[in-house]
Amino acid sequence: MKNKSIERVDMRESAFQKTASEMTRCRKLCFKINNTEPMTEELRALEQELFDGRLNETSCFMPPMQIDLASNIQVGKNVFVNNDFICMACGGVTIEDDVMIAPRVSILTVNHDICDHHILECTSIKICKNAWIGAGATILAGVSVGENAIVAAGAVVTKDVAPNTVVGGNPAKVIKEI
Repeated sequence: MKNKSIERVDMRESAFQKTASEMTRCRKLCFKINNTEPMTEELRALEQELFDGRLNETSCFMPPMQIDLASNIQVGKNVFVNNDFICMACGGVTIEDDVMIAPRVSILTVNHDICDHHILECTSIKICKNAWIGAGATILAGVSVGENAIVAAGAVVTKDVAPNTVVGGNPAKVIKEI
């Protein structure tokens, strides 16, 4: 596994207030999204507002969802994210083109310092082109899911997934190569 950059954020410091403000904005927008009639122009406008107008017209998020920092998420083309998506993006998330994310997937870029629980340790997550994340999977901080990889339903991914590989289990292990 590559050496990944970990950003440490102290939730008690005033610098965290900018992040907290963005989290509040995103939570309010997610609430509106989750309570808006599906497949409407109003819903699409709220999703665009959440992603600051950066959501490609070919990509789609199905509510309900909870995203804490949409400004830290890059979404490619032809991305489909199904309902009950949870994303804690303080460390940054990249979802490349043609990715499919099933219901109840969690993408979590943060962890707490073992000695001081007010310190967040943030590490980016990357879901590469044409990956498929199965229902109920959890992708943990610092993980990269390779191109054309498949993460089986319910998997807890703690380490990088090689391209063209199927992983499953808790913790996720290689099931087969494609």
